[in-house]
Amino acid sequence: MSSRNEIERRVAEMFPGLMPAGTPAPKARPGEPAPHIADEIVTDSGIVMPSGRVIGGDQELDIIKLMNESKDPDTGLLRDLKIDDRDLSNAANYLDFSYRIIGKDAHPPWMIQMWIGLMLFGEVCPVCSNKKWLNLEWFVDHVPKDRPSEDIEEGLVLLRHGKCPKCKRLKWDLIENHGLNNYVELVNVLGQRSGKSSSAAHYGTYHAHRMLKFPRLADLTNAMQKSTELTTTFVSLTYAKAIGVLWTPYHRLIMASSWFKQYREMLDYYSKKYGMELYRIKDEYIKWYHKGLMAYPSGPKSTTLRGDTRIAAFIDELGLFPLPTGNDEEDEQSERANADEAHKSLTNSLVTVQSIQLELLKQGKNCPPAVMLGVSSPISIRDKVMRRLADSRTPEGKRFILGVNLPTWAVNPTIHRDTPIITLAYASNAEKAERDFGANPPRVHRTFMAHTQVPLKIWTGKNSHSLTYHYDQPGLLYGKLRQFYAPRYPSLVTIDAGHSNNSFTLTGAHFDFDKQRSKVSTIIEIMTHDERKIDFNMVYEHVILPILKQLNAVALVADQWQSLDILSRARADMGQVMINGKLKDRCLTTQYSPRRKDFDSLVAMLENGSMELPFISEADYEDVKSNYIDFKTLRDQPVKHLLLQMLTVTDLGEGKCPTKGPGFTDDIFRALVLQTKMHDPKVMERLIEANTSYAAERRAMPMGHFIGRSGF
Repeated sequence: MSSRNEIERRVAEMFPGLMPAGTPAPKARPGEPAPHIADEIVTDSGIVMPSGRVIGGDQELDIIKLMNESKDPDTGLLRDLKIDDRDLSNAANYLDFSYRIIGKDAHPPWMIQMWIGLMLFGEVCPVCSNKKWLNLEWFVDHVPKDRPSEDIEEGLVLLRHGKCPKCKRLKWDLIENHGLNNYVELVNVLGQRSGKSSSAAHYGTYHAHRMLKFPRLADLTNAMQKSTELTTTFVSLTYAKAIGVLWTPYHRLIMASSWFKQYREMLDYYSKKYGMELYRIKDEYIKWYHKGLMAYPSGPKSTTLRGDTRIAAFIDELGLFPLPTGNDEEDEQSERANADEAHKSLTNSLVTVQSIQLELLKQGKNCPPAVMLGVSSPISIRDKVMRRLADSRTPEGKRFILGVNLPTWAVNPTIHRDTPIITLAYASNAEKAERDFGANPPRVHRTFMAHTQVPLKIWTGKNSHSLTYHYDQPGLLYGKLRQFYAPRYPSLVTIDAGHSNNSFTLTGAHFDFDKQRSKVSTIIEIMTHDERKIDFNMVYEHVILPILKQLNAVALVADQWQSLDILSRARADMGQVMINGKLKDRCLTTQYSPRRKDFDSLVAMLENGSMELPFISEADYEDVKSNYIDFKTLRDQPVKHLLLQMLTVTDLGEGKCPTKGPGFTDDIFRALVLQTKMHDPKVMERLIEANTSYAAERRAMPMGHFIGRSGF
């Protein structure tokens, strides 16, 4: 807390003619009453001050008002009077800025835009506000989008300079103890014509206003050098787009609004007074030298995005940025940043100021946040903006990332779902319109299957085996099985694997002769990782052969199996069996590449409920249906991975076999397609024969052991 001497010194600097209490009153001018000094009082902060006014003479000044004006409302500290900006209003929150500070010079945000801005900047009291209004889904459904956004105070209690006017709690208390999120990133995934870029510019000017009215950060912390320049960067696919879409609206607001004009005039006065340049505004950048701030547009150059210490970063159409091509997110040789690298460079550059903000919030100082604002329409569920949206929905992510995903008609008051442009777009190309205006992209272009073709109700079975990875061979991996049950009926086993792409999947299924339907009992996948390759010999010994025996397999069908010797081994190791008086191979083996008719047959079986799949929880089903999932995270979840593959396989056109979508795999799905061979007359004949034979064998005695050439 400042001492009385410091306060009196500051007041004396501001008003040289002002006399502190106890000073002998000056002589009155002829014909005027003698001036006097009011008695001293103790202020709320415990500082002894002259009470009320100095009356008489040439001045009549309210000292308490003076001192309130000399104190910064966001920090409680005395202003830097070298550049006195107290006559320029300081917004209490984003709504106050939108209507009182800049309201005459820019259209106020729409209702949803106001909600997003207030949440992003952490200016809503979660204790005193109507809890329903804090939920975006409820808010969109119940608060008319065309209501004036200032009406938002009907349900939300807004902080003023970081303090709730009702419960008097400070922002840090609300963050620590009452669920207020201190967001560091906005992921704004909205449909086209929803004002994404204009709202970003508006958020940007508010952030600039906050930073200009806040003391220089380097003066409040030891975590930053006073020479450090804090930057705000506006990034898009190209430098020209960054200027046209993000920078120009922001620059125009800075130049045209009355508040920023008055701020520049104030700086012009002090520039002349002190003989130094305090700011510079050009078409390509804005610098506020007295605050150590700079704002500028940028293309996606790797060298440009790295290195700055930022207070804010805006990135437009992140969904259109190219995706990484290799295992490493960063390509040091590339001149242009890919989506992951651009995002990583910008977010990393905000960390310094974010840590300082937390430090100052703990001290009761309402420091503006250092934020990353991403605005984009989605392209595919795999693009970076959709992946960040998925991150915002995780338990940890939702604390720090404000993820918003809304169609155009939920945001823009002038556009509705039945507006002609929207109706015509859906009539022309529903998938594209849903992506562009519904902000709901497909996982891949022209998906082969929809989730309605694999409803949750068909995922009711039980996976017969699980797999544990083993790494005892240098540079290699394989798996060992744990069996949970053995199907009642003989099975068909299918494999999709290969040495060239180093993958392995297996499915087992049987025909339930009682219920007259196919049941998939087994889904196994070995996913390569840690730069290890699959040891196919060990996979044969510990996975393929044991499953063939435990499922009583009558046939093994392999898709593109490059090691035909393994098929021969399997046929020999499974041995022979007497069926209807004839000695036959217990398990036939063959190689078969599925055709389009096989894919179509599988879809028909799934749609009409004639195939049952292993169990998947409703939560996992909804997760796959609605969110982006990196398939590498499903290493030990083959059933969930199968569903993901089903919904990401791409249709190449009539008569052509579907293939994996970009960034996804399709091995388990292709192995499942091979299960349609179960209804091949020859295979079904073997299943019937084996079922009859095995049934008699089970009634007569326990199942015999398999003895083949390998001794298993």
